[in-house]
Amino acid sequence: MNEKETVITQVKNPKDYEKILFCMKAMGGKQNVLFTRYMHIENTRTGSRIVCTDGKRLHVANISIRIPAGNYQPEIKDNAVHFRNPSDIVFPAWKNVVPEEVNEKGTVNLEEIGNGSKLERDEKFSSAYCSFLFNSGINVNMGFLKDLPCAKWKILTQSGKKKLVKLVNTADKNQFAVFVPLVA
Repeated sequence: MNEKETVITQVKNPKDYEKILFCMKAMGGKQNVLFTRYMHIENTRTGSRIVCTDGKRLHVANISIRIPAGNYQPEIKDNAVHFRNPSDIVFPAWKNVVPEEVNEKGTVNLEEIGNGSKLERDEKFSSAYCSFLFNSGINVNMGFLKDLPCAKWKILTQSGKKKLVKLVNTADKNQFAVFVPLVA
């Protein structure tokens, strides 16, 4: 391993590893939108903040490991995420997308989604999605909710025309997602 590489393994750092995978689910890979293929990393007092977007959603999580700040194309191999040689691409000002003036609309409980047979998991997810729709009043891509970790999420929405949805993990306020609603 060269000195410019940081490796986070599932065995040594399972929580950080899972948070990185959560963020990576929002990476787009669109050929014509370069930043959607990169993971933005900022330093925090206690580690790093990971940010990814595909242009329709944004995933953010803080981890306890410090990775040098920059924009990376992480590589997953052998249950480890490798960060090497940050790029000089410009990542968008992601904080401008995070809604600040929001109304709490309840919670969506995804804690038990992963348990049971496929049919039981599908039924639980269907109930959770209906609960989300009922509480938020906003239709979002169902796959975006499926990509969230199995936890309880606080639903926050904006007023007015620009109704972004922010979901915050109730067990970790530094892990959140922002979704663009589906258009009618």
